[in-house]
Amino acid sequence: MRIERVEAFHCDAGWRPWTFVKVETDDGLVGWGECSDSRNPYGIAGSVRDLTDLLIGEDPRAVERLYWDMLRTLRQNLGGTSHKAIAGIELALWDIKAKALGVPVYELFGGPMRDRVGLYWSHCGTTRARHAEQLGLPPLRTYDDVIALGREVVERGFSALKTNVVIPGNPARTYFPGFGRGPNSTDGVVTQETLEQIEALIAAFSEGVGPKVQIALDLNYNFRPAGVVDIGRRLERFNMQWIEYDTWDPAALLQIKLEWLSQAHHIGQMADAYELTVAPHNYYSHLADLHAVHLCATLPNVQPARAASDG
Repeated sequence: MRIERVEAFHCDAGWRPWTFVKVETDDGLVGWGECSDSRNPYGIAGSVRDLTDLLIGEDPRAVERLYWDMLRTLRQNLGGTSHKAIAGIELALWDIKAKALGVPVYELFGGPMRDRVGLYWSHCGTTRARHAEQLGLPPLRTYDDVIALGREVVERGFSALKTNVVIPGNPARTYFPGFGRGPNSTDGVVTQETLEQIEALIAAFSEGVGPKVQIALDLNYNFRPAGVVDIGRRLERFNMQWIEYDTWDPAALLQIKLEWLSQAHHIGQMADAYELTVAPHNYYSHLADLHAVHLCATLPNVQPARAASDG
């Protein structure tokens, strides 16, 4: 069996693209992987093309060796766009190997540890604040609407939700200076007004979901570590599952003591050695959900995985 073709595809997902990798073999087997990033989809597709010549004619079942061949080819670009492309290709190779053997992918990693995976509602409120009309969903004009959304979380059977900094209104809005642009948007300082808005949001969700559903808050790159600490202290009275924060500084993460997320099997095993749990993180298509489910099936230390229930 040899690789004949490697392609990257962009799929219109409404307000963002999804990026898929298709690997075809000379005996008709096809593998699919996902490596979506709505902010640089063309860079990822270009990196997939950069790796194509390396892959054509190779046995797709030699997944680990091909991973290292790709890694060494792009070694001067550790992380980022190039490694997202590697991930999409690698996932497609595992898909082919599992199909060739007639087994699910999780069997290639020692078999399942579980027969079900819990889910939390990701971007709960965020998607409605941005795209309620487009999706035909109720708008979030007031905190009473947030309470009602919390009740919907319970009714749909989720054990947890995750939201971002959502500010109800007509229209509702989200607070994402970490991904913003323009003047006066780079300070990363949490103001008293923002603290009050975050507290009001979490209070409304708490009232809606009751005591048995946990709440996670994703702060992304929006604040400096000192601001994240202030937010965490403000939210101590709520049933928080975690506060999620993106930073390149491991010392800052140690100071803040946030829950760490992982998508990789070996990192999950390493976390288990330190009695830590992992929760797969997917903001893109249902194919990536399935990738995450197979990962969860093979790990002994999993928290609920995320599902974007509103789209």
